[in-house]
Amino acid sequence: MHLEGLIEDIGGFGLYQKILIPTLACSKIIIVQTMLMMAFAGVEPAWWCTSGDTELSQWNTSQLNGSYQNCLWNGTCERKFSDVMETAVTEWNLVCEMSWVSNAIISVQMAGLLVGAIIAGYCADKYGRKKVFYGGLFVTCIGNIVSAFSVSWIMFTFVRAFLGVGCGLLLATVYLYQIEFVGTKWRAFVAALPDWPLGMLILSILAKWLHNWKWIHLAVAALTIPYLCTWFFVPESLRWLTVKGRLEEAKSVINKMAAYNKKPVPDTSILELIAEEEKAEGKQTRNYSYLDLLRTKKLFKKTFYSCFIWFGCAVVYYGIAFGLKNLSGDFYMNLTLMALTELPITPCMIFITSFFGRRVGAALPFFLAAALCFGLAISTRLAPADERGNYINACAIAAKFTISSGWLVSMTLCAEQFPTVIRNLSSAAQSAAARIGGIFAGWN
Repeated sequence: MHLEGLIEDIGGFGLYQKILIPTLACSKIIIVQTMLMMAFAGVEPAWWCTSGDTELSQWNTSQLNGSYQNCLWNGTCERKFSDVMETAVTEWNLVCEMSWVSNAIISVQMAGLLVGAIIAGYCADKYGRKKVFYGGLFVTCIGNIVSAFSVSWIMFTFVRAFLGVGCGLLLATVYLYQIEFVGTKWRAFVAALPDWPLGMLILSILAKWLHNWKWIHLAVAALTIPYLCTWFFVPESLRWLTVKGRLEEAKSVINKMAAYNKKPVPDTSILELIAEEEKAEGKQTRNYSYLDLLRTKKLFKKTFYSCFIWFGCAVVYYGIAFGLKNLSGDFYMNLTLMALTELPITPCMIFITSFFGRRVGAALPFFLAAALCFGLAISTRLAPADERGNYINACAIAAKFTISSGWLVSMTLCAEQFPTVIRNLSSAAQSAAARIGGIFAGWN
């Protein structure tokens, strides 16, 4: 008998899981707001050059005296930014010769995400899912507070890297942490929870309400603080406790789970047998390394293609998300639309895959995303000037929806291509490829 069978016997997805799983899932709301903060903080509002002998209206967007967003202004240029929003760009004058800094900050943050994922992969097995998970939450909380008090863009960049590590710890742990409390058949449901778009929606509300990157950082930190208090009632992973031989703690979790789910307490002596089985499987798995993903020509091709898919998805998804500042129209409305378009992804993909399978369910959105990206590129060159912004916005938002849909299906599809003993390794490799894609996506 495996641990999943024991969990099914005491409810599978009863009241206990209905409380615990959404609680853990809500961490993604914090992750999204932290990761995509630069979509707002990197916005360049309208600005003007003023000098001692020239008075300009801040709201005049004509090329009066060449002052409007003119990087080649002759003479002393004291830049005045529109007060519609306060971003990192307005804070440290990151325009013209310093415009590269915003993109660099995003790439450094995504590099931190990669480092955090690597650290989590090791520490979650050694020290437990709970410590890594809440460690990531603590890092994001502290990082968001410190970010708000950054005194230079260099300090801000280092703190964003620190925040990237925290998000990496969380992203690499949260799904694994969740599924180790539910029955096997509920794993797809856990993966499909709309926590990510909900986080984007809350970020758009915070941005519209506060208009200030510092206050948004502090607001996200404030949302994180009560979440940290869940440490006191969220248990350690049942599987990890069992594998590590901490059977008394595992029995306590099982008893609580059975009580909440109104199921009879099972014979927990079976945990000792399960612990031996899990340890045996663990020892088998530790004999494998990343080299085994490249051991045969067939595995090499599967590894290459799956990593390329994740890399491409990350480039498109984060490229559009962080490039939101370049779209025409109201920034807040565009951010809200991008969040709302992701909400129906799960029911749409469940419908498509139930009829056509996962391969078609992944391929169809990818083809549509590619066509939309080509359409976006063509629109920037050939669309009529008065309609260009609308074409670009429509293509970008639709491309983000389709790439998200394809990525959701391919997560399961790619995992199923590998033998069980190296499936975790393949997942880690694909995640690393996505983080590398995120680093490239910062430059848009």
